[in-house]
Amino acid sequence: MADIIIFGAGAMSSAFSVPCIENNHKVMIVGSHIDDQLIDSINKNNHFHPGLKIKLFKKIKFTKIENFYNKKYRIPDLIVIGTNSKGLEWSAKLLIKFCVKRKIPPILLLTKGLSVYKNKFELLIHKLKRLLLNYNISNISISAIGGPCLASDLSNKTHSSVVITNKNLRTAKRLKDLLSTNYYHIFISDDIIGVEACA
Repeated sequence: MADIIIFGAGAMSSAFSVPCIENNHKVMIVGSHIDDQLIDSINKNNHFHPGLKIKLFKKIKFTKIENFYNKKYRIPDLIVIGTNSKGLEWSAKLLIKFCVKRKIPPILLLTKGLSVYKNKFELLIHKLKRLLLNYNISNISISAIGGPCLASDLSNKTHSSVVITNKNLRTAKRLKDLLSTNYYHIFISDDIIGVEACA
């Protein structure tokens, strides 16, 4: 069993919790400041997610960002970032909470898109690493994931295939073993640019 923290309470982040729970992992979803009403709704309505139109596992803990900041948590085994692309800066600041001796746990990036940095396109996986380096965090391991996989399909356990990419294939393989189910089919690749660009 692993401790997994997911940043963002939107459709894909919440759907991603389904295979996590089915693999007997402990899952907490931390919403951004724009997710407060959504989290209130989920917690008050028996874990029904209005975006997915499905009731999620009660084992999933949904928490608001203000509550998360005010508590101490053990270092998780995996941090998953599922915010929109504009949420990467917020996510990077949040990751500092889990920085011990300039090291952080492995990160899996669900977020898709491109950024522009110094008048050039930048993959989000590279942007997040750059942001973390600005906080003097070292030993950074970020993997990214690409579909085809829709949030509604994943939450309803429809067969989906994804690729997890990391330059270190052993890291990608560990994530595959951690997250695969009989409906969530995971392949691995060290072609970060290819996977991210296609996604």
